Amino acid sequence: MDHNDPETSPLLPPNNKQSESLKDVKPHLKPLLAAFFISLVAGLNDGSIGTIIPRLKQYYQIPNETISLLFLCSAFGFFASAGMNGTIVHRLGQLKTLYLGSTSMLVAFFVLSWGVPFPVMICIMPFVGGGMALLDAAMNVYVANIPLATLMLNILHAVYGVGAMISPLVASFLLKYNISWKGMYVFLTAVAILNIIFITLGFWDADFNEVQGGGQEEEVTVHDDASSHSSNSNSSNSVKYHMKDHKELTKKAIFNRVTLIGAVYILVYVGVEVTLGGWGYSFLKEGRGGDKIAMAQVVSGYWAGLAAGRVILGYLSGRFGEKLMITLFTIMIIGALFIMIISKDIVFDSAALISIGLLLGPMFPTTISLASKALPRSYHATSIGFMAA
Repeated sequence: MDHNDPETSPLLPPNNKQSESLKDVKPHLKPLLAAFFISLVAGLNDGSIGTIIPRLKQYYQIPNETISLLFLCSAFGFFASAGMNGTIVHRLGQLKTLYLGSTSMLVAFFVLSWGVPFPVMICIMPFVGGGMALLDAAMNVYVANIPLATLMLNILHAVYGVGAMISPLVASFLLKYNISWKGMYVFLTAVAILNIIFITLGFWDADFNEVQGGGQEEEVTVHDDASSHSSNSNSSNSVKYHMKDHKELTKKAIFNRVTLIGAVYILVYVGVEVTLGGWGYSFLKEGRGGDKIAMAQVVSGYWAGLAAGRVILGYLSGRFGEKLMITLFTIMIIGALFIMIISKDIVFDSAALISIGLLLGPMFPTTISLASKALPRSYHATSIGFMAA
């Protein structure tokens, strides 16, 4: 393998791994903290809907099946945006892409805080998901390219769990004081404003170190004093080569075997994570007859377990081998899900839900970390964005 070729060079060369320390992370501290806040916002967003579902059903007088459209539309926006992430970053640059994603979420949260009609709410949710997809890809790509990437990715996604843990606590506060569900989106609007501020402070001068064209783009330089027509023709040809090469690179990145396997794995993982986080509250409250405030705290515990798992179990996975530990965790998750199916005891079901959160913790960041090492650098923006969808 030619390590000087940006298409095939590893993210962090093997011979540098032993010398990495926290001192190497120091130059990246500001953008890293901004990435952590983006992850917090992602968690706050994903943990917000589940605990306000009963109040949304009451407010709009609609059943669970209709409410589920909110998740579907948000997922559609996320998937569509993540699929176009490479093209958007190529056209706008990573910083402007961050602003596009954060502004999309801010506007969406602000509109939702007004308690708009449900059809309008459905139309707004793709912008929430789409904006989050752009931010999600950017933070993963950046953190995957700094020293101690595996550790930093685990912390990054642990912060996501902290954010998702906070949302049910905010929802239980609203319930306790009989404040409308709209208060959740007022809270998220304020957080979205802070997010734009953090992005500005953290990423304004950041070097994303992304090879946008994969080192294969052909540039045409005119050295002689040709006519204006000839110059324009050469410039046009250069743009055509550039666009053609980028499309080819995007295609290769998406259909790369590592990208496809990682995407399928994360698809199943995120489906389990978000389903339990989104519908766990309704399951425990309506299906098992739990107390509305106590069950919100249990869901908060689920997300807290996810945050703890990404740090503690993430360390164990790196220590004893990712394949072995992830296989073991998967078997344990299946067992915990089986307990929730057959048990009618609210205590057992609550404990099982929190345990699943803990066990799910290391799966996403471990996959992203391994993919960032296995994929060519020029594929990162497109591949990681696609996998994160």
